[in-house]
Amino acid sequence: MEGNNFTREEVLSFMKEKEKLEEEIKCLSEVLKSQGVGMEDSLVDQEGYPRGDIDVYQVRHARHDIRTKSNDLKACMAKIETGLHNLHAQAREGAGIEGIQKLAVEEKLEPFARVLVVTAGSPADEACIKSGDLISRLGSVNASNFTSLKSIAEVVEHSQNRPLSVTVIRDGVTLHLKLTPKPWAGQGLLGFKLRPVSIDADR
Repeated sequence: MEGNNFTREEVLSFMKEKEKLEEEIKCLSEVLKSQGVGMEDSLVDQEGYPRGDIDVYQVRHARHDIRTKSNDLKACMAKIETGLHNLHAQAREGAGIEGIQKLAVEEKLEPFARVLVVTAGSPADEACIKSGDLISRLGSVNASNFTSLKSIAEVVEHSQNRPLSVTVIRDGVTLHLKLTPKPWAGQGLLGFKLRPVSIDADR
């Protein structure tokens, strides 16, 4: 149906949404893991009172968000499947296959920095950035314009209290996160330590 044709940009945005939801669900699952419970464990003791060994409110909130985001993820994956089929159909009809090919390489950015340490409770921790992540984009900074850690510092200073798009590579998987530089209990506005990547060691 021509009225439902998807553009390459639309399908790419669905993919980014999928990655974001997957990472959010992973972070929420880690909340449950930190409390020592799963999705179905009882939150009351044998006498029917709320368990005192866990944060019941936090667990309930995390479970609710996991269910909601899981439903959103299913819907998003359905849109991606429909969109890819649609793009292939457009290609067969002469619209060209360049857009489909670009989907596979659009976000394969070269990393320019490695995360060494993430401090608990920091903005970086809240953004689900992990030690060992390779950063391929932080706001407007990427491998093509990165010169030193000062490049990041300048972007961060101008983005205080505003979310920055961050693309990281973790275990070979590209993740799209949101990091908001802001004052917190520790030093700086981010709460992580970076070092420029070594071509031989990190890429």
